[in-house]
Amino acid sequence: MIDFMKRTFLIFSRILNALFLCGSLLGGALLVSSSALASEGGFFTGSGGVPIVPGMEEMDELGVVFDKPEGRIVEAFASGPLSQADVREFYGRALPQLGWEVIGEGLFVREGEVLKIEILEGVENSRSILRIILAPSQ
Repeated sequence: MIDFMKRTFLIFSRILNALFLCGSLLGGALLVSSSALASEGGFFTGSGGVPIVPGMEEMDELGVVFDKPEGRIVEAFASGPLSQADVREFYGRALPQLGWEVIGEGLFVREGEVLKIEILEGVENSRSILRIILAPSQ
């Protein structure tokens, strides 16, 4: 009977170790993918994780963040030598991976918030200007 209990305990501990290892690997993979995205272009200030397209730089002096009881309102800008097509392709690929649902061209929704993306191509010394507006969906 004691041998049976020892074997059962050994099997159970191996299963727990395997589950812990899988959880650690998955958590590490998520952290690495998030870190990779952050290191490529970073995230807009106050946006709660809206990525900046790699190749563009945030224009901090133009950004505005309001926290209201209904939710936050963020307006942020970035500039860089990218085309509208490049920017739209990046957000069309990246945002759904971050939980955003596409509801129209340049419009995304997630957890009670709406994200609007606008691109003005070749405005500032042949650089495009990217504007994001994040607001409550109500």
